Amino acid sequence: MSLAINLSDVPKLLLHINNEDRDTWFKVGNALKTEFGEQAFSYWDDWSSTSKSYVKRDAKSVWDSLSIGKNTMGTIIYLAQQTGWKPEKQDLTPEQKRKIKEEQEARRAAREAEIEADQAKKEIMQKVVAKGCQKVWENYGIEFGHSGYLKHKQITALGIRYFHQTVLLWIDDLEEKVGVISGAKVFEFFKKLPKPKPENLHFLMFKKGSIAVPLRDTEGKIWSLQYISSTGVKLFPKFGRKVGLFHVIGYLKDAKVIAQAEGYATAASIHMATEWPVVVSFDCGNMVNVAPFIRQQAPDAKILMCGDNDDNGAGQAKALEAAMLIGADVVIPDFGTINK
Repeated sequence: MSLAINLSDVPKLLLHINNEDRDTWFKVGNALKTEFGEQAFSYWDDWSSTSKSYVKRDAKSVWDSLSIGKNTMGTIIYLAQQTGWKPEKQDLTPEQKRKIKEEQEARRAAREAEIEADQAKKEIMQKVVAKGCQKVWENYGIEFGHSGYLKHKQITALGIRYFHQTVLLWIDDLEEKVGVISGAKVFEFFKKLPKPKPENLHFLMFKKGSIAVPLRDTEGKIWSLQYISSTGVKLFPKFGRKVGLFHVIGYLKDAKVIAQAEGYATAASIHMATEWPVVVSFDCGNMVNVAPFIRQQAPDAKILMCGDNDDNGAGQAKALEAAMLIGADVVIPDFGTINK
């Protein structure tokens, strides 16, 4: 069953929500304005008018002062469900389901783009995500374990963590909050989650057998994590910081030769073959951002930029750009099919 809530459906839900509680009153108004804009005022006003404390002039003034965000349609659905509201079964055609999904994804993409464009909001969310990633790393990541990905790549765990149970990192960009749950609580979380899923919620699930590679700054602080599944699927948390962050394999101090690579598998392979310290930059575009840190840490070391051998030449080009920036050399490693 798919749940599609339109503005015309709102009155049915509002019948189940107490309009005497002022905090709830604000939440419902904020949610309606966020989801439907000014056209939703009449619905909110009609619902508000049955309250003992209703004053039409005050209601309009409050509505005009409400900002966009903080609450969504998911808030209204949740409040209505607490007092018995249940969605009517909707047997939608495949085409209707596809359209609903496209509309939801469009709203989600618009929200994410808005946050990325707002530098202040972006920095807030990066700090929020960092706290969640630190909690995942410290409380749930295990130093010893098994990874099908590492086995396939024929590499070992070098400063990374394993997961022996399912761990969910959830991110709320409206409330600017993050949370981490594990085990059976993950199932219960999704069971209670309103449908359709609120656009302000984002998830990264670390499954049993997966690994996490930390993204650190120059002070060693973890800002984000790269998730790598047992089959090699790689993901980062939404709004997680990446620019200028890295993971160091080995020790940079007093090193005579240092390599920089894009991905963990390439970096680990180089380290295991040469015993050089290797810096993971996570993608070719970030190599130029990380390179100055390496040179600062080892002014006299020979530094090798090990770009990926991409068909489109992106890895090679970015490695050359980073090398020219700090006076390093470029090497394009070839591990055959094992790291492809």
